[in-house]
Amino acid sequence: MDILCLMGLFPHEYKSEIERHSVVAIQNAANKLQWEIVNGLDNIEDVNVKILNSLYIGSFPKKYKKLIIPSFKFKHNKEASDYNVGFINLPGVKQVSRYFSLKKEIKKWLKEQKKDSAILAYAMTNPFVDILAYVKKVRPDIPVCLIVPDLPEYMDMSKKNSMIYNFLKKVQIHSFHKKIYLFDAFVLLTKYMKRWFREPILYTVIEGIASEELIQRKNLDRHEKSILYAGGLTQAYGVIDLADAFTRIDNEEWTLEIYGDGEAQQILKKYARKDRRIHINGVVTNSEIVEKQLSAGILVNPRRNEQKFTKYSFPSKIIEYMSSGTPVIAYKLDGMPNEYMGYFYQVEDGKDGLKNTIEKVIQLSEEERNAMGVKAKNFIKENKVASSQGKKIYDLLKKCREKI
Repeated sequence: MDILCLMGLFPHEYKSEIERHSVVAIQNAANKLQWEIVNGLDNIEDVNVKILNSLYIGSFPKKYKKLIIPSFKFKHNKEASDYNVGFINLPGVKQVSRYFSLKKEIKKWLKEQKKDSAILAYAMTNPFVDILAYVKKVRPDIPVCLIVPDLPEYMDMSKKNSMIYNFLKKVQIHSFHKKIYLFDAFVLLTKYMKRWFREPILYTVIEGIASEELIQRKNLDRHEKSILYAGGLTQAYGVIDLADAFTRIDNEEWTLEIYGDGEAQQILKKYARKDRRIHINGVVTNSEIVEKQLSAGILVNPRRNEQKFTKYSFPSKIIEYMSSGTPVIAYKLDGMPNEYMGYFYQVEDGKDGLKNTIEKVIQLSEEERNAMGVKAKNFIKENKVASSQGKKIYDLLKKCREKI
């Protein structure tokens, strides 16, 4: 099967360029998931993957330093022939520019396709939804599948209070519902996402994919006495709750290391000024984050199960955290399958649940904590690597072909 992957990933040879020109934190989690999807499909015999890419980056000038994004060829493996489309990186113009750049290349690809091909797109964004709708109108014989890592309502939690943003989001969602039922299938990150759709859909659930590279890293016997959070510094993600809980823990041996960027950064810096054990480290490269996760004593996901969006999202950092072999503290979220239970320290109920759980875990012996980390890593290795998750997507695409 020939599979065209419509992606917004960062080609390896271009990633340093993206990091250099980004004013805000880049989308590392989305980039990693897209690459693991490609890797998973590449591992399947008789599958030929081609990437048609349109970078998921911030807009010029506030979030990215370049106005014009270039087109260029790249290869995700020796036999591949992949292409990144350029566009005008200006708010209001960007999405239209991306669409027409993609459409030009899609037309070329469609002319070459006769049978046994499919299109897989990441994610529910305007250009990709519009492109898939276009494909179904001109080539209904080619199955298209949309990966939905986030529902559109919850894609940018920092802009929720903007009236203009909320209005435009409603318009966007209305537009999506008019187009997406043309599509053949969907890959959802949680089973609850299905409720968002107004018509029956063909789908599979893949909450994330573990990095084979991280899984292969050797577990450390000795860890620093540090509690680490790496991700979006957004109040909705519970990072302020984490800082507040840590300040109330009476233990001078442990530190709280926070990495990332977001609207909560200034509030977190105030906590750091009052408590010398808290360190706000800003944005660093993904490779640095991986090393920090391996050496940290505990990894924390402080996202509470109180907001509606927790049903419709799966925190990608859970799989990444568990893959490191470092023990994890987290809340049980509605979007998290029950199979994950027993592989992390679940935050206790109650107002002081996060504080109490952290206190109990740091009082355990290092051997006990390490055992939990190793158990979690083995679970991920056996169930959430690219080969097994890629097979689920491939089987879904085959089912689509059989129906057409």
